[in-house]
Amino acid sequence: MAELPTTYTGIPGHPSCQLVEHPANSIPDPVPIAIVGGTGLSSLPSPPFTPLALLPPPQTPWGLPSSPIAILSYTPPSSTSTPDPKATTIAFLARHGLHHQYAPHEIPNRANVAALKRLGVTCVVGFSAVGSLKEEVKPRDFVVVDQVLDWTKGVSPPTFSIPPPPPPPSLNQPPKTNPFPFQVRPWTFFESGTVGHIPMAHPFDPPLRALLLHTLTTTPGLLLGPPTTTTHPSGTVICIEGPQFSTRAESLLFRSLGLSCINMSAFPEAKLFREAEIAFALVCMSTDYDSWREGEGEEGEGVSVEMVMGHMGANGENAKRVVARLVEELSRGGNEEVVRAERWRGTARAAAGITKVEGRGREAVEKLGWLFEGTGGFEGGFKGSG
Repeated sequence: MAELPTTYTGIPGHPSCQLVEHPANSIPDPVPIAIVGGTGLSSLPSPPFTPLALLPPPQTPWGLPSSPIAILSYTPPSSTSTPDPKATTIAFLARHGLHHQYAPHEIPNRANVAALKRLGVTCVVGFSAVGSLKEEVKPRDFVVVDQVLDWTKGVSPPTFSIPPPPPPPSLNQPPKTNPFPFQVRPWTFFESGTVGHIPMAHPFDPPLRALLLHTLTTTPGLLLGPPTTTTHPSGTVICIEGPQFSTRAESLLFRSLGLSCINMSAFPEAKLFREAEIAFALVCMSTDYDSWREGEGEEGEGVSVEMVMGHMGANGENAKRVVARLVEELSRGGNEEVVRAERWRGTARAAAGITKVEGRGREAVEKLGWLFEGTGGFEGGFKGSG
């Protein structure tokens, strides 16, 4: 058990981070459940969530995460069947930062995932504002997506040195060794002398999705209108680079593919959680019809920030209600395997066994050792030894 400080000072005006005094509180170490909040969900309210600690953004081998990590507890209301409910401790991280200061391509996804992994997180549910690509997915509807299409433009420079060929005799200037002097959306932990081919056929953890969907569809009145708010049990989200919204031509193309919704943050987040052997599910919260709809009024003009903001508050309130109910469900007996993500344990480290010992980059192995410390390490997870 990790003892908490008796007091901490948070960020003024941020509901989950006010000065709190809980001398007797301690949190379990590790914290297996985490929520990643997107646009419209930058904190969890107190009550019903009780702030326990605010951890400054911890340094990882991939930099700092996008926000402090709030540690909170949730105790469900007592009922006839559960007269003395137990509190569950969770972690919360704001994907875009506490003040929404990170553009989609600037989100430090690897640091976010690594920081949660080091806390002992094994189960994450993310929330994301999306545009709808289907008439039946209305603004304020929720979609529990089961597939994702990566339409980002990530460019990554070489991450370790390869000796350049000698220059031609007629040239005095050496060739450039890094033709890509920038990095957009680094999308993997496996690089620089480690190769890991991770299965992604089902990018969102099926058992966690099933539990999430059960929570959303069996709790009367969970999602508030007006007039009705629908939960869609499946769908494909396409992740674009942003930060600009789609052109009408792009939006019509995506719609013609039968996709359900569009956002700017699903990738590489989903890939990185899988590489870190963490179960991940995503709730997409519709705010608009993207740019494909034609007609009179604002819908014919395509998506705008004003349109998104008009529905974001209602979506955020519903998301908070979903988190409370979901945490209650995850903490029930019988769901331990879902929370512990047993199905993914060792899979990434086994996949990296394709790289022979002689070819493994020391820095890469050290970084992965940091990521998997406390869960068997990295080298110990290799199936192949070269």
